[in-house]
Amino acid sequence: MVDMAMHMMDIAQNSIRGDAKNIHISFFEDCDSNILLFSVVDDGKGMSDEVLSRLDDPFFTTRTTRKVGLGIPLLKMTCEQGGGSLSVQSKEGFGTTVEATYRTDNPDCLPLGDIAGYLTMLLVANPHVRIRFSYKINSEEFMLDNAELSEQGIELLQPGVAGLIKTFIKENLEELYSYRTVKDFLC
Repeated sequence: MVDMAMHMMDIAQNSIRGDAKNIHISFFEDCDSNILLFSVVDDGKGMSDEVLSRLDDPFFTTRTTRKVGLGIPLLKMTCEQGGGSLSVQSKEGFGTTVEATYRTDNPDCLPLGDIAGYLTMLLVANPHVRIRFSYKINSEEFMLDNAELSEQGIELLQPGVAGLIKTFIKENLEELYSYRTVKDFLC
């Protein structure tokens, strides 16, 4: 994975495969500490202790379509290369929390990538899943909840709506990025 957006998509897809009905994706940049915390919290079927203990093994997967599982091992690798760490907590029947921490002052910190594009794909492809997204920089925050969009009569599957949502997300993130108080390696 070459950027945060790809990791976001991968981890969210894991949640969807785990039968999650609610997914909260969040990014929090603490400019004073030069830390980025990326997390995905879901209410899916969760994982056993045995599966949890093998998550960082790239030759282990619970999927039947292939024999390798690179998502979590790659996420762990990019966190550690970027001066951070990875934490995965899960309990069968109660969901999973993945938290990735990066040092934004580390030159190996991944760029953000096309968060707006990947988030839009997740929203459009999974209308049956409530997806809440938040991006916070210090005290400024952008939030999006597909359940709220639906309550407002916005149907993501209508022609042209996905493009409008992507533009809305991108513009709000760009405005939010202007609140960064320090130079970092995120793009």
